[in-house]
Amino acid sequence: MAEEGKLGLRIFLQYWILIAVLGGFNFYRYHLTGALFSLLVGSACAVIFVGWVAFYFFYVRGK
Repeated sequence: MAEEGKLGLRIFLQYWILIAVLGGFNFYRYHLTGALFSLLVGSACAVIFVGWVAFYFFYVRGK
Protein backbone atom coordinates (compact mmCIF):
# COMPACT_ATOMS: atom_id res chain seq x y z
CA MET A 1 0.00 0.00 0.00
CA ALA A 2 2.85 2.40 0.80
CA GLU A 3 4.43 1.69 -2.58
CA GLU A 4 1.26 2.83 -4.36
CA GLY A 5 1.37 6.09 -2.44
CA LYS A 6 4.98 6.68 -3.39
CA LEU A 7 4.28 5.88 -7.03
CA GLY A 8 1.31 8.26 -7.04
CA LEU A 9 3.40 11.02 -5.51
CA ARG A 10 6.22 10.41 -7.99
CA ILE A 11 3.86 10.62 -10.97
CA PHE A 12 2.22 13.72 -9.52
CA LEU A 13 5.55 15.49 -9.02
CA GLN A 14 6.85 14.58 -12.49
CA TYR A 15 3.84 16.04 -14.26
CA TRP A 16 3.69 19.00 -11.88
CA ILE A 17 7.28 19.90 -12.70
CA LEU A 18 6.72 19.42 -16.43
CA ILE A 19 3.67 21.71 -16.35
CA ALA A 20 5.65 24.31 -14.37
CA VAL A 21 8.57 24.20 -16.82
CA LEU A 22 6.26 24.50 -19.82
CA GLY A 23 4.41 27.42 -18.26
CA GLY A 24 7.62 29.14 -17.18
CA PHE A 25 9.13 28.77 -20.63
CA ASN A 26 6.03 30.25 -22.27
CA PHE A 27 5.92 33.22 -19.88
CA TYR A 28 9.62 33.79 -20.51
CA ARG A 29 9.05 33.61 -24.27
CA TYR A 30 6.13 36.03 -23.96
CA HIS A 31 8.28 38.57 -22.13
CA LEU A 32 11.12 38.06 -24.61
CA THR A 33 9.16 38.24 -27.88
CA GLY A 34 5.72 39.50 -26.93
CA ALA A 35 4.00 36.54 -28.63
CA LEU A 36 0.37 36.45 -27.54
CA PHE A 37 0.13 32.69 -28.08
CA SER A 38 2.88 32.15 -25.49
CA LEU A 39 0.90 34.20 -22.98
CA LEU A 40 -2.20 32.09 -23.63
CA VAL A 41 -0.31 28.81 -23.27
CA GLY A 42 1.45 30.05 -20.14
CA SER A 43 -1.86 31.10 -18.61
CA ALA A 44 -3.39 27.73 -19.47
CA CYS A 45 -0.41 26.02 -17.82
CA ALA A 46 -0.95 28.11 -14.68
CA VAL A 47 -4.58 27.00 -14.49
CA ILE A 48 -3.63 23.37 -15.15
CA PHE A 49 -0.85 23.66 -12.53
CA VAL A 50 -3.36 24.63 -9.83
CA GLY A 51 -5.92 22.11 -11.07
CA TRP A 52 -3.36 19.31 -10.97
CA VAL A 53 -2.64 20.05 -7.28
CA ALA A 54 -6.36 20.11 -6.47
CA PHE A 55 -6.89 16.83 -8.35
CA TYR A 56 -4.07 15.15 -6.46
CA PHE A 57 -5.13 16.26 -2.98
CA PHE A 58 -8.88 15.80 -3.36
CA TYR A 59 -9.02 12.74 -5.59
CA VAL A 60 -5.80 10.74 -5.35
CA ARG A 61 -4.95 11.33 -1.68
CA GLY A 62 -8.60 11.37 -0.69
CA LYS A 63 -8.97 7.68 -1.46
